[in-house]
This record gives sequence, C-alpha cells and structure tokens, in this order.
Amino acid sequence: MDDFNLEWYEAASLVSDWRSSHAHPLNVFRTNLRRRAKRDAIVAQRLKRLPTIIAKLQRLPRIPLSQMQDIGGCRAVVDNSDTAFRLAADLAGSKTRHELISYNNYIDSPRTSGYRGLHLVYAYNPGRHTQWNGLRTEIQIRSRLQHQWATAVETVGTFIGEDLKSSEGNPTWLRFFALMSTAIARRENTPTAPDTPTDIGELEKEIRECDQRLAITEQLAAFQLLTHQFQGIKKNDWVVLELDMEAEEIRLMTFGAAGWESANSHYLNRELETKDNSRVQIVLVSTNSLTALRRVYPNFFLDLREFRRVVSETLENS
Repeated sequence: MDDFNLEWYEAASLVSDWRSSHAHPLNVFRTNLRRRAKRDAIVAQRLKRLPTIIAKLQRLPRIPLSQMQDIGGCRAVVDNSDTAFRLAADLAGSKTRHELISYNNYIDSPRTSGYRGLHLVYAYNPGRHTQWNGLRTEIQIRSRLQHQWATAVETVGTFIGEDLKSSEGNPTWLRFFALMSTAIARRENTPTAPDTPTDIGELEKEIRECDQRLAITEQLAAFQLLTHQFQGIKKNDWVVLELDMEAEEIRLMTFGAAGWESANSHYLNRELETKDNSRVQIVLVSTNSLTALRRVYPNFFLDLREFRRVVSETLENS
C-alpha cells in the first residue's frame, strides 16, 4: 500500500470509528421514534455513508466532523403532512434529558430544490458521563409523497451520475424536481417550492416541457429495475445494502440485532473496496423487515413506481 492509500485508509478508519460511535445513541432515538409514531408509520435508521461524509466535508470545509449533525439519522415516513407535524410536535414537546439542538421545518419553508420534510437534531445526554455524551442524531419526518420525491431525486442522480440531491447537475432535471415538489405540495395543501408557478396550468405546462426535453417519463420507466426477493430479515437486524448498477443487482448482507461490530466492519471494508467506483453504493441500515426496507429506502431498490404514478397523473391533467 503506497503512502497516499495508507493515509487515505487511516483517515477513513478514523471517520468510520467516529461514525460507529453514533450507533448506540441512534438506537435510542429510533426506539423512541418508533414508540411515538403511529403503527402504520415506517421507521428506519442509518449511519451516513463514507462517500457522503467526505463529500459534505469537501462541500462545507468550515464544518468539522464533530459538528456534522446527521452522521446518525433515523426517519419516519407517515401518511401526510398533518401527521408529520403532529409527530414532530410530540417529539419536540416530550420530556427528555436529550437536548433538542434544532428543528427545521422544510414543509412550510421548502428548500429551493423543492425538498420538504421536518428535521429535528438532538444531542444525546444519557444523564451520566459516557463516551456518547453530546453525539448528535438527526430525525427526519416526511409524508409518503415527500419521501417518494426525495428518493426519486437520489435514484435519478445515481443513474445519471450527478449529485441532484445537493442541487448539482443537469438544470432540466433539477427544475423538473422543483416543479414536481410543487405539484405534490398542491395535493397536500402545503406551501409550494420557491420560484415555481403558482398557477396550476403554468405548472403543468412547464413539467410537460421538461418531460419533452429529457423524455423524463421514458427515463423513469427505464430506471426501474426488477430485483430479487430477499427473505430472512428479522426485527432489528443490521443490513449492509449494496446497489451495483454495473451488474444491475442489489446485494444484502444481514447481521443479527447483536451483530453491530461485524456489520460495521463489513460496511467499512466494502466502502474502501469500492471507493473509486461511483456505480456502486453501499449503506448500513436497521429496520424491521424487508418490506419496510424497500419502502423507506426505495432508491436502493430503484423503486420509482409511486413517484412515476404521481408524475403520470400530473401530466394527464395538463
């Protein structure tokens, strides 16, 4: 191993160690979120991918790794925006020793990209001095349609090799997603994305123009891959999920609920082995079943069916 690769490996190992320290607080917050969410809500957790951490450090060099708020993240996908607000209010108003650092309402104030959701960041405080004191976890709460929009952005970005999630890449794709965010917001009676038409006719007209320029509906259909049915995932299992676009397949490596150390070690090794291959994406997640895994991480299963349905219905009205 040459000096550069050795230095890279050592730096990656340090980041991985810091990331893995968030596993225990993340489990605590996920358990509380699951307890407070409605039974039909989908709740899952994940530790941020190493390439995503590195990209964020490069994009925001003034933010030290220790202040990155979403190394550990858990997510609840609920039926609609009203339910999302109720769940966020329940969490924020609950009596807990953990400190609520920030609460960002991206539903009432969508990002320019069109992203919508509720983000709560907590600092973990177990009430006694431990190595976990102060570690931060981000809780995201989205409606079902907001979640489908967000994961469609990631899926398309994965296929075309551009970071649409960070508002970088093909301007027509970026505009299309901003417009679709507003189309979804109109369904949910929530504020629309900035700088998008408020008139429904103008909105649908511009969506159709984007579709004609990029053949978007055809591309979304082409991006849909059939995947194998995986069985055997049990409650609270750790799962390393690997999307290989060259081979057009998805691989799962499952570890038991107590298999955190083995799962994290495998996760880091696969990240390092594929660090120069942008066509392979890997994530470590924990959730209760494969069905929930598919629904909360549709971008890793390349599942665009519901988003495609919303696009089709919008275009049919224009």
